[in-house]
Amino acid sequence: MGIGKILDDREQLRAALEAARAQIAELTSELAEEKLKREILEAKLRAREEQRNERFVDDAAQLSLLAPKPVPPVPDGGASDAEPDADEADAKAKPGAGKPRRRRLQDLTHLPHRTVRVTASASNCGSCGRPLVKIGEAESFRIEWVPGHFERLDVVTDKCACSACPSQGVLSPPNPFLLPRAMCGNALLARVLVDKFADHLPLNRQADRMAREGFEIATNVLAAWVVAAASKELLGRIVNAMANRLQAGNWLQADDTGFPVQDGVDGKLRKGRLWSYTDQQEVVFRFTDTKHGRHMVEELADFRGALLVDCGSEFNQVVREVGGERAGCWSHLRRYFFDARLHHPAEARVALRTIRELFLLERALVGETAERILEVRSSDSRPLVDALFAWANEVSQGARPKSLLGGAVAYARSHEASFRLFLERPELPMHNNLAELLLRGPVVGRKNWLFAGSEGGAHSAARMFSLIGSCMLQGVDPQAYLTDVMSRLPSHPANRVHELTPMAWRIARL
Repeated sequence: MGIGKILDDREQLRAALEAARAQIAELTSELAEEKLKREILEAKLRAREEQRNERFVDDAAQLSLLAPKPVPPVPDGGASDAEPDADEADAKAKPGAGKPRRRRLQDLTHLPHRTVRVTASASNCGSCGRPLVKIGEAESFRIEWVPGHFERLDVVTDKCACSACPSQGVLSPPNPFLLPRAMCGNALLARVLVDKFADHLPLNRQADRMAREGFEIATNVLAAWVVAAASKELLGRIVNAMANRLQAGNWLQADDTGFPVQDGVDGKLRKGRLWSYTDQQEVVFRFTDTKHGRHMVEELADFRGALLVDCGSEFNQVVREVGGERAGCWSHLRRYFFDARLHHPAEARVALRTIRELFLLERALVGETAERILEVRSSDSRPLVDALFAWANEVSQGARPKSLLGGAVAYARSHEASFRLFLERPELPMHNNLAELLLRGPVVGRKNWLFAGSEGGAHSAARMFSLIGSCMLQGVDPQAYLTDVMSRLPSHPANRVHELTPMAWRIARL
C-alpha cells in the first residue's frame, strides 16, 4: 500500500469524523430544543390542572416563620387552652354555615322604611263571592327602590277567611307584588330589568352598584328575579298579547341576528338566533336555536299580510308556506350599489342618486294620510322606480355577473316585484331600517354580557326586549311602565291582558 493511499484514507476518516461530530452537535441541539418544548408543555399542563392557582406549597415541610404553631394534643376528656382557628370558630358559632341563607331583617335596619298594608277590604271569596273576614295579620318585608335610595317595606298582610266556606282555610287578599316570594318590590325589580335590557348593564355590575348604595345582593339572586319575572306565566303573557295583535295586522317588518348561548355543561357557547318583527307600534322578539325558516313559519302561522324583510333565505319558507306578499328593503338594495361604487363609479352613481331621490320623497311623506302617500308614490316615485329597473336591464347586458356591479344589478332584477310592492301599499315603508335598529340594542348589549346563560335565559331576554323595545316605540318610560304593570298583573283578568301592553298603557293615560 502506498503512502498516497494511506494519506487519502486518513483524510476520508477525518472528514467522516467531522461529519459525525457535526451530526452529533445537530442532534444534541435538537434534543435540547425538544427538551425545552417538553418542559414548556409540562408547565402548561400543570397550570391547567391547577386551574391557574398560583399558590406555592413547600412539599418538604412548612418551615416558614409565619407557619402556625402546632397545637399540643389534648387528653381524653380534657380541653385545650389554644384558641380555635377563626374560620372554625365562625363555623361553630353560625349554625348552617356555608349554606345560602336569606338576608335577615336586622341586616337592613340602616335603610329608611315604611309600612305597607295589604287589606281584605275589597276582596271576595273565590267560591261564593262573599266578602272575606279578617282573622289576623302576617308580617314580611321587601326592599324597594325609590329614585335616589333603597327603602325597606314592612308589609302587613291581612289573614282572611270566608264564613260560608270554612273548608278553604286561611286566605289572603291579592298580592300587589309580581313575585310573591321574592324580596324585591316592583320598582326595584323594574330597575333591574331596565338596567339589564334597556341600558345593557350586566347583573354583576348592578350588584356592585347596589352594594355601594347600601344594599348587598348576590348576582344569582338578581338572575332568579329576572327569569321569574320574564316567565311565560307573568310578563310573557303581555308579550303574547302583543304578538297576537301584530299577527292580526296586514303587514309586518322583520329581521334577525345572532344570539350566543352558554349551555352550562362544558362552558362552550353555541349559536342561537334572535328574531324581531314589528308594525312600528310595538315589537316582539323571539329566540330560536337555529336560523332555519321553520321557526318563523311556526311563529307567524296566523299572519296573512305583507312581510317587509331583506332577501335572506330564512324568510323564503315563511312567504312560501304562510302566504302573503313579500316586500323588499331598498336600503339593502342601495348597499349593493354602494359597495360597487369604487370599481364602477359611474354606474353606481346612477343607482345611488335615484334611490336617494326615492328616500327624500318618503321623508316628506312622514305623518301624511294613506291617500296622500299613495298619490305621491304613484306620481313621483313610480317613474323613478321604472327608470331604475329599465337602466338595470340595460346594464345587465354588459356587466360581468361575478363583479360587484353585476351582483347588484342581478339582485335588483331578481327581486323587482318585492321592491315595487311599496308603490301599491301606502302603509308599507320602503325600507326595513327600523327592524334592524330594534336589533341594535341586543347587539350592543351582548358586548357587555357576552351571551345568554341558558336557553331559558335567552327566551326571558327576548320577552324583556319585546316589552322594553315596545316602550321605546311608544315613547313610554319603561321604568314607570313596568312598575305600574307589575303591580296590576297578578290580579288583572287573564282575558284582558291586552290592556297592559305598552301601546294600550300609553293610550289609557292620554
